Amino acid sequence: MLLFILLGTALSVTGAVCDEIVVEVGSLAVLPCTVGSPPQAAISVQWVKTNGRSQNTVWRIQQSGLEFRGIEAVRRSWCPHNDIRKGSFNLHIESVRPEDGGEYICIAMRGKEVQRHVLRVIQVSFTPAVPLEGSSAKVTCNVTPWPEEAIVSWKLNGRPLSPQQTQSTMNKMEQKITSMSPREMGNWTCAVRLEKKDGEATQYLSMKGISRPLEEITQVYGAVGSPIVLPCVYTEELTPQNTGWQWKPNGARSFQPVPPTLRPSAPSPRPQWDRSLRVESVAAGDGGTYRCFGEVGGRRLQRQLLLVTAQVRSAAPVKPNAPMTLTCELSDDTGVTGYEWVQVTYDSNGTQSVTPKQRTKTLRIPKMTEEHSGEWVCRYSGKQGILGNVTYHFQVMSHLEGDKLEGSSSRGVMATGLCFLVLLLLLIALQAYRNHRRRKMALQYPALETIVHTASNARERKERDRARDKSAGPSNTN
Repeated sequence: MLLFILLGTALSVTGAVCDEIVVEVGSLAVLPCTVGSPPQAAISVQWVKTNGRSQNTVWRIQQSGLEFRGIEAVRRSWCPHNDIRKGSFNLHIESVRPEDGGEYICIAMRGKEVQRHVLRVIQVSFTPAVPLEGSSAKVTCNVTPWPEEAIVSWKLNGRPLSPQQTQSTMNKMEQKITSMSPREMGNWTCAVRLEKKDGEATQYLSMKGISRPLEEITQVYGAVGSPIVLPCVYTEELTPQNTGWQWKPNGARSFQPVPPTLRPSAPSPRPQWDRSLRVESVAAGDGGTYRCFGEVGGRRLQRQLLLVTAQVRSAAPVKPNAPMTLTCELSDDTGVTGYEWVQVTYDSNGTQSVTPKQRTKTLRIPKMTEEHSGEWVCRYSGKQGILGNVTYHFQVMSHLEGDKLEGSSSRGVMATGLCFLVLLLLLIALQAYRNHRRRKMALQYPALETIVHTASNARERKERDRARDKSAGPSNTN
């Protein structure tokens, strides 16, 4: 009974303040209520919400300091105690819900001060909550309570939308999506403009279907000779049917089955929603348009990936002291805005060092020397940053200078002569050793040595006597 008496008294007061507050569902709403000056003595303040002919107390504090809260908002509505001492009785409503919208009245029982506010809650919702790619959907903007002369507009990812497909019904504004696609994914914002207040609410709309890549046509860059994965990943809870890949080479007019060289040799343990294609080694002729397709819920889903191959071509074979020209070639350079050459070297600890050289498509080295050995990387960039890179390797032995090569040949001749001399000395030493062993063996048997010498001397005497007899024979005959 006291509540109705207080409310009737408050409503009969002239000059009550009336204001509109527009907030997004789930946010914090603050309804102001301030007395003329900080109270010198304790006063009673009461917040009441009107629902048609009924009134419900949301929060109340008595002169004794006792605080009361309504049953419905017992944990979400309060007035900060520090503000009460300053004469401020602002009502805070946390995690606002659509049912919190309506008219609120603050009654300060000191001089019968009354302040009135209308809380409007904006909510964006989707039907269905997560639509399937290719199906229809609705985006709804609800305002509770609905303002009679409000202007509602839509924005998708910050860009205003045309109101052609917008329909207004009781207490809501709808935006129709005839065929859900990646273009409709993102943040949907409902902006509400009132006479004195503006407000908006934003909600993210996702989609079931192919989650990676999202774009209908995506460029993928691959270096010749390196592996690459062409992504085709569905939403995790989906089980796509009749999946596959098709390929249209550069210059061809129609798609054809993917060559066996690009197909996996054995089924991989990937999840059922991952239908990506792995190319073990990109070839120069693998460039073109690849199409991933499958069926979900009776709808055919597909993505196209444009594979751009990259390689480095040299104008001439690498020779010592000769000039060198390297060119970064791409099968399609439509999205490329710049090139950069860097040299990659490694120290004894394996630490990598990257040195930028030129920002051109073609790299010219006037004279090949040992300092140019290592890896040369060509980076190609687009508007969104670095798109990819391709590496060219120089063999270290091919970078030696001519004078070093001549020095190496002379050192080889000298080494050969030295080896021959050592071998000759070894043979002489071996022969001397054998003679030494022979004499040593003979000294171990002296009797044998005497016999050998006696026989040798006798043989020599016989040969001398025979020779003398032959020479003296003819003279005796005369």
